[in-house]
Amino acid sequence: MTQAQPGKGRYLLAVEKIPPISETFPAYFVGSTAPNNVEDGVGDVDSPQGEIDHIAKFLSAQENPEILIVVHGYNTALGSFASEDSPEAGKGTKGWYQDIRDHIAENCDRRSPGLMLIGYRWPSEQVNGGGNDTLVNKFRYARQSLPAILQTIVALAMIGFVLLVVAGLATLTRGEPPAIGVEIASIGVLILATLFISLVFTLFLLRLVGYFRDSYRARNFGVPDLVELIRQIDKAVLAIDPTCDWSGRDRIKLSFIGHSMGGFVVTNAVRILSDVFDRESIGSLGSANKAKTPSSNIGNVFSLGRLVLASPDIPAETIISSRANFLSSSLRRFEETYLFSNEGDMALKLASTAANYASFPARTREGGYRLGNVVVRSPQCEKDTAPQYGIINFAAAEVEQLKDMQVRGQGGFEPRKTDCETEEGTVEVSSFLTYLHTLGDRPLSHRQRDILDPEQKPIAELFTVFDCTDYYEFWQGAEGTTPKKVGLLSYGLGKRSLSFIDYVFLTIAMARGTIDNHGGYFYSGDAEAAAKRQATKPEAYVTKQLIYGLACMGFKPFLASLSTGTQMEDAPEVAAKQQLQALSQLCEARNIQVLLAAERYNRDVLGIVTPGDRNGY
Repeated sequence: MTQAQPGKGRYLLAVEKIPPISETFPAYFVGSTAPNNVEDGVGDVDSPQGEIDHIAKFLSAQENPEILIVVHGYNTALGSFASEDSPEAGKGTKGWYQDIRDHIAENCDRRSPGLMLIGYRWPSEQVNGGGNDTLVNKFRYARQSLPAILQTIVALAMIGFVLLVVAGLATLTRGEPPAIGVEIASIGVLILATLFISLVFTLFLLRLVGYFRDSYRARNFGVPDLVELIRQIDKAVLAIDPTCDWSGRDRIKLSFIGHSMGGFVVTNAVRILSDVFDRESIGSLGSANKAKTPSSNIGNVFSLGRLVLASPDIPAETIISSRANFLSSSLRRFEETYLFSNEGDMALKLASTAANYASFPARTREGGYRLGNVVVRSPQCEKDTAPQYGIINFAAAEVEQLKDMQVRGQGGFEPRKTDCETEEGTVEVSSFLTYLHTLGDRPLSHRQRDILDPEQKPIAELFTVFDCTDYYEFWQGAEGTTPKKVGLLSYGLGKRSLSFIDYVFLTIAMARGTIDNHGGYFYSGDAEAAAKRQATKPEAYVTKQLIYGLACMGFKPFLASLSTGTQMEDAPEVAAKQQLQALSQLCEARNIQVLLAAERYNRDVLGIVTPGDRNGY
């Protein structure tokens, strides 16, 4: 038996610094040590306690401490960091987290000096195999783990095929046609055998694809291990100075970026971390109780800051109000929430919805769609017109600035109510939902009216949504040629709604790897290929700027980082409106549609913050 090295052992988490190491902007890679298969052993790793203590010391010493935690999605390799010894770009999850740290360090100079980055990895499995789970091993494991009942079904089906072949050969030998009853029985056996083999083959294929296996690991390993990481940091910070009164100082801001299934990990971890005995969150047993107003405080030292979800693989149901919305209680705890989505995300539109068809409790196709496919459409535009880009509910030339908004009693704006007809009569639904769609031209306001709880506001009103369906960047081909627009998440067709043929071509492009319609928001480009004029895609600079900037700085500092035209003597509100217009122009220039939350406008542009803003959500 191999002796464990000093300081090594079997721990829940492995923690290492992301190179190059910086004392002013520390970044850590934290990996769950849970195995891909329950029979796999857990190897020895360095004790994470030392790094946890370093994290706690850095945070305790900062005036405005912040942690940004990034979580990857399904089918993601561990990868490796780029380093001085291996200067080529990093790979897999490690390479992505390193790129995030580099981008923030170079481009987000308005971030808090107390910011720390943590890239968290839960045990995801690659479809094409990787590590110990090579493609050959995946086939072997799938065969070995096939349940006895399914093996029996396959064996009986094969026996049926063999008997049919033998019977057919015997009939040919005799030269006499079989009786009609024998023919009918043979056809019945053939149909049943084909159905049974198809069933087992489908289950075998789902096992190889690994979606449900990743879902299991995300739910049972990824979520609790992330919760434990945050709990351990909380404990370590308290241990530094047990007498420190965290109620009297700024808490550690805890922000998240969740991509794909990582959105599921983040939102469910926050749901667990929410203090169920928080007096402000205790109301009644009513499904919509305005008395429930939980704060953003989590644990002893943390406060929830910003949540950025990019192509989240969670139900679209989570941004409308209903008894089925299991995330609203935790989502409303964040100070700021952002959604990046696109209609052409075929990984969610096809794979995820198909995989969740048998498990998600919906009775309509619309109910089974994922949040990453929610798109923005202006209700003021005609059905066949091209989309309006930029902030579509913001009009700089108008007095009220925001469309479909009304003045609220405490100052600022809130979405108007729009009348919707139902079988039970006319009900009022938030006009904010008329801008959001998952299916054709049926807005989420129609979905909301069918399951309306009149005492609750839709959680969607707290989200600022970036629809990146038509997002493009310029690509410089051969020297001397004119740069051309290249869609990074779709072909950038500029349609109000994609057609079935568009979906077919996007699926083919996704399979060939020419368009990453699920993760193209983060594409860093191929520096080596670009230098040789061999690159085929540009860097996704604007979406990276938006996602990373909003996550690490927040809306108001991010706006300030965009605008260089505001004058020092301008009134804060005037300057903020100019900065907001700069954001709108940036997104318009890259064909991104934005739906701005009224809360962001009230707080970060008008400077109006009133107690009870989250009442009713």
